[in-house]
Amino acid sequence: MSLFAAIGYMVREVFVFVSYVKNNAFPQPLSSDDERKYLELMEQGDAQARNLLIEHNLRLVAHIVKKFENTQEKMQKI
Repeated sequence: MSLFAAIGYMVREVFVFVSYVKNNAFPQPLSSDDERKYLELMEQGDAQARNLLIEHNLRLVAHIVKKFENTQEKMQKI
């Protein structure tokens, strides 16, 4: 295998890995119906429903943090 082929292979593998992490690091958002159902369960004290809601909203939290990452706002204000 030539040096250029090896470098090309490594670059492709890194690109695939970054794409995977970027798209699959967080669970997909819940549907409106599912979110409503789990909110009602959480209000009744269901800890598992609470945890599920938190996990499925991590993408939103990460998006908000990323939006303010390069501003002068302190992270505590977020």
